[in-house]
Amino acid sequence: MNANQRHQRLLALFAAGWLLLNFPLLTLWDRGVMLWGLPLLPLAVFGGWAVLIGAAAWVAEAGPDEDEEAR
Repeated sequence: MNANQRHQRLLALFAAGWLLLNFPLLTLWDRGVMLWGLPLLPLAVFGGWAVLIGAAAWVAEAGPDEDEEAR
C-alpha cells in the first residue's frame, strides 16, 4: 500500500469514527437495555472505539503490496 492510499484510508477511518461517535448515531444505543449487567450505550461507545483503534493500527502497519515488492 502506498502512502497516498494509507492516508486516504486513515482519513476514511477518521470520518467513520466521527460519525460513529457523534450525536445522531449514539442515540440509537441510548436505551434502557442492560447487556451483561452493563448499560448498552457505554458498551457500544467503547466497542466502536476499540474497533476504530484496531482498524487504524491495521492500516498504519500494513506492509507494501506484492506489486510494490516486485519493483
